[in-house]
Amino acid sequence: MSLQGHAPLEGLPAADQICLVVRDLEAALRMYEPLFGPFTVLDSGPFESVYRGEREMVDLPCAFGRSGTLEIEIVAPRSGRSPHGDFLEAGREGVQHIRYVIDDLQAWIARAAAIGYRPVWSGSYPASPAAPPLSWCYLERDGDPLMIEFVQFG
Repeated sequence: MSLQGHAPLEGLPAADQICLVVRDLEAALRMYEPLFGPFTVLDSGPFESVYRGEREMVDLPCAFGRSGTLEIEIVAPRSGRSPHGDFLEAGREGVQHIRYVIDDLQAWIARAAAIGYRPVWSGSYPASPAAPPLSWCYLERDGDPLMIEFVQFG
């Protein structure tokens, strides 16, 4: 199978995270701790985002583990509209998106549009003592249940 003609994503760095969306975070941690643990749990409460053009407060408790250099994120949506909640409502559980850390969020969104991706969920976090500021955008395309996430730090 040839992938010629797909130059818009040339230069995309290696994925640095996969995300599993689950109904029960505690059960998932017990299941995946032997593979990807120990996990760091983050339950910071609701935060603002933009989902399908609408401002939305979401509450997404999550946990972070590792497999070598690959971060494993587990998300268990609690409230608010997000791709994670829609994934569960569609009867799915498991890998929902793959993340790429990029240097120019808007440029990569435009490049991904050339192969059918469109932005559906976005937001940002200000700098904190523990982390630099970041902006993110999830993208989807027709016929593909796997979303991609672009994250830009700084």
